[in-house]
Amino acid sequence: MTVTDTRMDRILRRAGWPLRRMGQPRRFGNTDAVAGYLEVSSECLAQVRSAGNLQSPVLWEPAMKAA
Repeated sequence: MTVTDTRMDRILRRAGWPLRRMGQPRRFGNTDAVAGYLEVSSECLAQVRSAGNLQSPVLWEPAMKAA
């Protein structure tokens, strides 16, 4: 679950990663915010990379160090 402003919601939608809204946007100061869920899967992330014309992931998981 996440909360974001409606401008970022539109950007996510254009990138092929739509927010599943939990309700209507709410006004917080000068910003309209919305809460919802974003699917996290290999397919979704590949779709976002494709929409952004990215050839590889932009986030990497750090290697675990032995204790």
